[in-house]
Parts: sequence; structure tokens; C-alpha cells
Amino acid sequence: MNDMVALAKLDSLLDECLAQPIISLKDLETPYSQYDTANFVPVPRDITHIDQVLHQRHAQLIDISYQLSIVQSAFWKLAAFQTRLEESASHVRLSAVSHKALTSPIRRVPPEVLGEIFYHCLPTAPYVTPRDVEGPMVLTQVCRHWRAVAMSTPRLWTSMTLHLDRATEEGYRSMCEAWLGRAKSLPLAMRVLSDLDSPDPTTQACIVSWLRPLLMRCHDFWWHGPALDPLLDSDSEVSTITCAISPTPYLSRLRVTSHRGMAYTVCLPGPAPYLRTVFLQCTTHHLRSLDQISLPWFQLTELSLHFALLDSTVLLQLLSLCTSLRFLTVSCLCADPDQLAMFRSLGTGAIHHGTLKRFEMRVIRHGLDAVLDALTAPALEELDIGFCYRERDPWPHAEFVDFVNRSGSGLRKLTVRQNKGVARHLVEYGTLTPGLAVTMW
Repeated sequence: MNDMVALAKLDSLLDECLAQPIISLKDLETPYSQYDTANFVPVPRDITHIDQVLHQRHAQLIDISYQLSIVQSAFWKLAAFQTRLEESASHVRLSAVSHKALTSPIRRVPPEVLGEIFYHCLPTAPYVTPRDVEGPMVLTQVCRHWRAVAMSTPRLWTSMTLHLDRATEEGYRSMCEAWLGRAKSLPLAMRVLSDLDSPDPTTQACIVSWLRPLLMRCHDFWWHGPALDPLLDSDSEVSTITCAISPTPYLSRLRVTSHRGMAYTVCLPGPAPYLRTVFLQCTTHHLRSLDQISLPWFQLTELSLHFALLDSTVLLQLLSLCTSLRFLTVSCLCADPDQLAMFRSLGTGAIHHGTLKRFEMRVIRHGLDAVLDALTAPALEELDIGFCYRERDPWPHAEFVDFVNRSGSGLRKLTVRQNKGVARHLVEYGTLTPGLAVTMW
């Protein structure tokens, strides 16, 4: 209160000071001011008067300088006082915010509800890369209560991306174990980036022994890159893109991808009763057979295969093995003369698939007509066919019509990419299958 009174008095005094008139040039005029720009030569009597004026101006300057020094001192003190007031205001605001936070509704949210909110704060990517600036780690840095809730919510810690080049460090492995350990007994979603640069056998064996128990807990597993030989169940003496997954009762989704290699092997050495979705990719490999891919084909409902080339005979083999398949994507489909001859020997509609609802394929060489001729799919609702080379291959109109008639009228959507040959048959297709939507790209 005393400060307020003192500041009020100071303000009043400043008003009085500002009310004082300033010395103007008019106030300083003398009989000699008119000679400022003239060639005036003073006589002794004028010199005496001019000396008196100079003495007066000197006294005035001393007085003004003194006042300026007082104002400058006051200014410094006011600036320091202003700094103190701003610091005080900052402290008051912080106190107000902290006290207001005590009444925030978030403090009354039960821990289990708060944990659910935290779950929806996780990154949208299916595999979380640990970062301090993203969930769930950032949630542990707000306050002790949030940290305790986050640490005790297993769902926040079930997803992770592992880098094998860092897994050679004990600290990194400990961090991963602590992260996934908070998931308790929940199944994991894990992506492994096999980015090791020619590891020595000891290092490789150490990493494999560390990975195996983690893989057994996964319901969603993505391996990218070349495998580590100790993980393989079959002997391999050549450089391969191979992944062997340890038996797991949780695995429902499997993805194995790579961008290089001369061979491609996927081995499931034990049962995976819940495996339904598989994605396999190697854009430099020609998939000629399924001999090196061991999966429970009969229980899969969704399958995606992306290779540089994929033989049509492999596709028909898949359709025969995957009796529960609902969604199938393959690229890039090809067929040589021997394969085409084999197709023709099968007979029309030899491959009957009763559950396939959506079929997407990319065709790079002849063979689409033979596939359509050999296949019957009464449950098919969507067919997406893309040609890798625009307008190079003819549209297999006759085979497509026979396929639709043979399969029934369930087809609802046809998408054809980079082949305008289908355009001349649109009216016939509309009559063939009422309600069919045809899209051309």
C-alpha cells in the first residue's frame, strides 16, 4: 500500500514538472540576436553586455544539466523498479495459473479414463518410434500424476519400431525392454528394421537371442530388410531376404518387406492360429514358386504380394491354397509360353474360389486372359486390374465376359488402369451385370 501512495505522489510530481514551461528561443532573445547572421563588429560597451549574456547562459546550462542528471537518475531507478514490478507480475501470474489448475476438471478424471485419453494421443503411425516429443513419452513429462498413469497404462506401450543397428548397444536394448515391459501381457505391434552392416557372428547371435522372446509376443509383426541367419529355420548358404518368425499364439498380421536380394524365404516354424493378414514385398525379386514361403495359407483372409515379377502359376497356386481368402492383391503378374500352355490344360473355370470378395492385380506381361479363363469367383464384388504398360496389351473381353457369366452377377465394381480397350464394351458390361460401376484410369 505504501508503494501505491509513493507512486501516486511521484506521478503527481511528474505532472507538476511537466507543467513547467520550457525555455524557448524567444525567451533567449537579446538586442544582439538580430546580428546573428550579420557582419556586426561590437564596440567595448557591447562586448560587456555580451559577456553578461554569456555568463547568464552558462548558469542556465549548469541548472539544466543538474536537472537532467536528476531525471536520468530517476529514469534508471524507475527502469529498475519496472523490472521488479514485471518480475512480481510474472510470479503472481504463475501462482494464479497453478492455483487455477487445482480446480481443473482434468484433476477429477479417473486414472482409467485418463489412460484412455492418453491412448488417443499416440502417433497415428501403427508402429511408434520412441521420441521424447511424442506420445507416450511426452505424457510422462507433464506431472507426477500423468507420469504414473501413463506408466501404468499397458496399451500405451504395445507398439514399437526397433533398429537393429542400435540394438548392438546395451542401453538401447534396455530401453526397448523397459518400454515393452510396460505393456504387461498385451500382444505387441512391432516393426524391426534390419539395418545392421555386416555384423560379426557374436553380435548377430546376441541380437537374435534378444529378439526371439519379443517376437513371440507380437500380434502384428513387420520385418524389413535381410534376416539374421540364426533366425532362419532352414539352412541358407546364399545371401537371402529371409525371415523366420518364432511360434506365437498372437500373430494375426505379418509383413515381410525388402528392396534387394536374390532369394526370398518366409518361414513360420510353428503354428500361428490367428494369422489372417500377410503382406510380402520385394521389388527386385521374381517370385516363381511358393517353395520358399511357408505359411498357413488356408486360414488367410487378406493377402498382398508385391514383387518385380510374379508368375501366373503362383497366383493360381495361391488361389487353390488360400481357401478362406477375401482380399487379394498381386503385382506384377506375368506368364511365359509354358505357363500359358499349362493354363489351357487346366480347362475353363478349373480354379473355383468361393470367398474372394476383392481382387486387385497389376499385369506386366501376357497372362490375364488365361487367369480369367481358369478362375471362377462367385463371391467377387470388386475387380481392379492395372496394366504396367499403357495400352500395350489387349483387353481380354471374351475371357472377362465368360468369367462374369461363370461366376454369377455379384461383381459390382470394375477398375481398369492404363487400358482403354474396355471402353468399347461398357454398354455390354452394363447389360451383363446390372449395377456394375466401371472406372477407367
